[in-house]
Amino acid sequence: MTINTRAAEASSTVQSLDHIALYRTMVMARATNDLLKTRKTQGKFPFYIGCAGHESMAAVVTALDENDWLSLYYRDLAAWLQRTGDIYGPLREAYSRTTGPMGAGRNMPSHYSSKRYRILPSFSEVGALAPFAGGVAFSLQRHKSKEIIAFTVGDGGVATNDFNVLFRQVSVYQLPILMIVEDNGWAITTPSPIQWGGNLVAWATGGGVYAEEVDGTDAVATYEATSRFVARIRSSQSPVLMHLRMGLLDAHSSSTDIKAYRTKEEIELTTATKDPVKNYGSWLVNQGYLQEDDIARIRKEARAELEQAESQILREPEPAGDRVLHHVIQLPQWRENTPRGAKRQSTMLSAINEGLVELAQRDPDFFVYGQDVGSPKGGVFGATAMLVTKFPERALSSPLNEQLIVGITAGAGMIEGKARCAEIQFVDYHQSAAQTLRLAARIQYQSYGDWSVPLLLRTKSGSGGGGPISSSSAGGGAFGHSNAGEQWFTSIPGMITVCPATPFDAKGLLLEAARAQSPVTFLERGRLYRSEPPKDSNGNIIAAMAEYWNVPDGYYTLPLGKARRLRIGDGPTSIAIICWGTMVLEACTAAADTVNRVGGAIEVVDLRTLAPFDEEAVVAAVREANRVIVVTEESDLTSFGRHIHSWIVQNCFYDLDGTPAFIGALPAPAAPYNGPEEIVFFPTARTIEEKIEELLAE
Repeated sequence: MTINTRAAEASSTVQSLDHIALYRTMVMARATNDLLKTRKTQGKFPFYIGCAGHESMAAVVTALDENDWLSLYYRDLAAWLQRTGDIYGPLREAYSRTTGPMGAGRNMPSHYSSKRYRILPSFSEVGALAPFAGGVAFSLQRHKSKEIIAFTVGDGGVATNDFNVLFRQVSVYQLPILMIVEDNGWAITTPSPIQWGGNLVAWATGGGVYAEEVDGTDAVATYEATSRFVARIRSSQSPVLMHLRMGLLDAHSSSTDIKAYRTKEEIELTTATKDPVKNYGSWLVNQGYLQEDDIARIRKEARAELEQAESQILREPEPAGDRVLHHVIQLPQWRENTPRGAKRQSTMLSAINEGLVELAQRDPDFFVYGQDVGSPKGGVFGATAMLVTKFPERALSSPLNEQLIVGITAGAGMIEGKARCAEIQFVDYHQSAAQTLRLAARIQYQSYGDWSVPLLLRTKSGSGGGGPISSSSAGGGAFGHSNAGEQWFTSIPGMITVCPATPFDAKGLLLEAARAQSPVTFLERGRLYRSEPPKDSNGNIIAAMAEYWNVPDGYYTLPLGKARRLRIGDGPTSIAIICWGTMVLEACTAAADTVNRVGGAIEVVDLRTLAPFDEEAVVAAVREANRVIVVTEESDLTSFGRHIHSWIVQNCFYDLDGTPAFIGALPAPAAPYNGPEEIVFFPTARTIEEKIEELLAE
C-alpha cells in the first residue's frame, strides 16, 4: 500500500514539473561549465571548479519554495541557476568583476552566495557552513516558520567535524532541514567510502534522522524524492538526509589531472552512465517532450546566450586595490545616551545579568544559548540567573559542544539580522569552535558586505575568581580554566573583542556589543565577576575607579573601540600603563601605591575594546607620559599584549624616553593549580610597581 501511494504521488508530482524549463537550466549549467573550463585553459583566469555530473541539483531547487533557504557547495551551479536565473553571476565571479553577486570578485568562483535569494555564503573549507545552516534551521523552528533550509555537501564533507556538528544539531532538535550529500565517488583524489564507515543511510537513521539513497543521475527521480522529503519536513518539522548518488564527469578542479588517479575504464563508465544532462535529455525524447533536434538546439542556444553575456562582462570593471580593506569589520555607530536609571553598587556578574535581561526585554527574539545557561542557577557562574527567572524560554541549555553552540547562534543571527548570544563556559573550550568563529568573522569581507554575522560570544576568561590576586587569593583554576584568551580572537580579522574591567563598563559594553553586525567576543574575567573596587596597600579604595562599580538601572550603552583614561595622582603623568581586564585593577593599585609614596601622577589606560583598540587614546597617553608599560594576563609568547607593545614602538617611537616595558604571564600553560605557583605565574600589582620603580629610576 505504501509503495502504491508513493508511486501515485510521484506520478502526480512529475506531471506537474516543467520539464523543458528544468532541462534548459541543466543544459545551461553544463554549457557554463564547459565555457569556463575552456577559458581557464586559455589562461583567462586562474582557477575553475566544475559542476559536470551534478546538474540534477536544479531538480532539488525546483522542488523547494523560493522562500526556502539554500546552503550550497561549489558544485551547485545548477542550483544557483535554478534559484536565481542569473547566468551572469558565475561568469562575473570567474572573471573577478566588481559586479559579481557573490563576492564582487573577492571570493573564489563557484562559491555561491546571495542574501537576496536566500543563499548562504559558502567556503572553500568543505562542510564549514554546516553549523551555520543548523542555526538557520534553529531560527526557523523557533519562529514556527514553514520555511526550510536545504544544506548540500560533498561526500568528503561528511567526514568533517562541521558536518557532524550539524547532524548533532538536527538530531537533537529535529530541525527543518534537508541535508543533501552529493556523493560523486571522489573527495578530490580519495574514494568516497573512506569518508564514512558502512552505509550512510543506516548511519543517519541510527542517529534519529530519516534518510534515503537517491539516484542523482536521474533528474526525475531526484525531483520526486526531494518533493517527498520537503513535504515530510514541512509537515513534521523534522530533518531528512538524502544520499544523492552522482558521477563526477571532470577532474576535481582545474588544478587536478583526472587521469592521475582515476582509471580509464571508470572515467568511461561514468561518462556513459552517470551524465544527468544526457540521461534527462534521453528521457524527455522517449517521453515525447522533445525531439532529438531540440536537444542540439537547446545546447546551441545556451552557448550563444553565454557568449553574449561573456562579451558584456568583459567590459565590466575589475576590482581596484584601494578597496582591499572594505567590509572587514563593522562597529555600531554609537549615540550618546546618558544613563537615567538609579545607580547602585554592583558586581560585574550582576551587571551582566542585568544587561542580558535588558536585551531580552528590547528584542523578543533574543536568546542566550550555551551549556547549563537554562539551569535555575543560570550557568556555572550564574550569569544568566536573572534571565532564567524573568525569561526562562530565552536561556537555552545546549549540548556540550562549543562549535554547535556557536553555529546555532551565528546562523540564527545571520537570518534574523541581530546578535544572539552564545555562552562558552571557559574561553579555553572555544577551540573546538575556532573554525566557525573564524569564518563568521570573515563572511562580511568575503561577501563584500552582502552578508553579516551578528553574534555575541560571551565567555569566562582568565584565572581564578574573587578579585585580583593582589587583593584576594590564588589557586584552583588550573589548566582548561585559566587562559586569558585574547590572543585567539584579536588575531581574527573581522572579529570585535571586548574585555571590560568594571561592572559599569561590562553592562554598557555588552548592550552596545549586541548592536554590532560583526561578531563580538566578550571576555569576562572570572576574577572580576564578584570583585570590589581596587584598593591601595593601605586598604583605601582608589577614587578614580570607585564610581565604575555603581551601575545604573535600565538601558545604556558605551562605545566600542574607545578606551578609558584614568589618572591616579596629581600633576603631569610620569608613566602610562596600557592594560585591560583584571590588569586594570592591578595597575591601579600599583599606581596608587607609587603615587602615595613618591607623588606625581600615573595614567592607566583601560583599552576596554581590544580589537579594534583605541589608537588615538594610546598615542595621546604615550605623548603625555613618554614612558609606557604594557601589562597583560596572557602568557609572554605571541600575544595581543606584545602586539600593543610593538605597535607603540612603531607608531610612537619619537615620543618615548625609553623602550616601553612589557609585563605578561610566564611563558607556560595557564595556569598551575596551587596558589604559590599561580601567584608567580600572573602579573600582580607588586610586579607592576617594581617595573614602575625601574622606569622612574632611569
